[in-house]
Amino acid sequence: MTKLRFNPDLMNVPLYVAGRSIQEIQEKFGLDKVVKLASNESPVGPSPLAAQAALEMMEEAHRYPGVADGVLRRKLAKKFGRGFTEENFLIGNGATDLLRMITQAFTFDGGNNIMADATFPMYHILTTTFSGECRIVPLDANHRFNLDGTLAAIDDDTRIVFLCTPNNPTGAIITQGEFDRFMRAVPEHVVVLMDESYHDYVTDPSHAESLAYVAQGRNVIVLRSFSKSSGLANLRVGYMIAPAEIAEYVRHALMPFNTSDIALGAASASMDDDEYNERQRKTVLDGREYFQSAFADLDLQTISSQANFVTFLSPPMGSARLTELLLQRGFIVRELTMFGMKNAIRVSVGLPEENEAFVETLKNILETEGVAA
Repeated sequence: MTKLRFNPDLMNVPLYVAGRSIQEIQEKFGLDKVVKLASNESPVGPSPLAAQAALEMMEEAHRYPGVADGVLRRKLAKKFGRGFTEENFLIGNGATDLLRMITQAFTFDGGNNIMADATFPMYHILTTTFSGECRIVPLDANHRFNLDGTLAAIDDDTRIVFLCTPNNPTGAIITQGEFDRFMRAVPEHVVVLMDESYHDYVTDPSHAESLAYVAQGRNVIVLRSFSKSSGLANLRVGYMIAPAEIAEYVRHALMPFNTSDIALGAASASMDDDEYNERQRKTVLDGREYFQSAFADLDLQTISSQANFVTFLSPPMGSARLTELLLQRGFIVRELTMFGMKNAIRVSVGLPEENEAFVETLKNILETEGVAA
């Protein structure tokens, strides 16, 4: 029997289960073609400018990362304006790396963090990792954040409130009015973390503008990502925007050389490719509208989404069974039990032909089960 001493808190940390890979499903079911609509990746791939920049940076792959981090932070500061400087930005190995840093920075001696019951699982996982208490506030009947309930859950030992807008996995947003009311009431000892990884897909003008609070010096941290709209999920580049004092403090949790110059160069170049950015956004917005309409035609209840995915609820044969039937036919989707939603499936927007093939396959499955509209 082992004599090693295990961390009891670590043993209680739930494992994050990533979406199934194309290769895995090809091998399991003997399929030549598999379409992945599970992980909210960009359907159009990276910008050609980003790909070229990454290739050029490869010539220095034998060197440790250099100045690219500062270059990207200055570029982001110029983009966002509001008086921000590079000191307001911190770059991470994806937004999850930044979530780790922030949680470690503020949950160092216990305390509690507040999150929704149906949201990105890493908030719960990281809070548990750093021995914090997870206080769960259920979404409301419309699958939106219950900010009044969130305020009621705050006490003197609350460290972080995790908010995700658009929320993963629902796609629902927090409006400006809702956020303003929340910020008027939230205590000054609490960090409000706004995870805005899907911000680039928002078209609703009522969406909360959180950066104004950062510019005012409030205890607000905003997360953004190059994984989604910039098509760089494999390179892992995310960034946070915060008052300079908070950013400098969180920097103490940053691992040395956490992001490669290859990834940073690609991220920086992607910001310059206006044609790509417009094209990929249009592809996603058109696909999102198509899914919302197609799922409604199949009598599937959906949540109005402002992200690059659409979630539907209560499929007649159950989400686990439907997910398996789709896998057998070469479509990977995300069953949402791990995200705190029972009997729900999230479908990422793909290319137009992938979206159409998926809807046709879904319709055929529902007809086979005798439940199609």
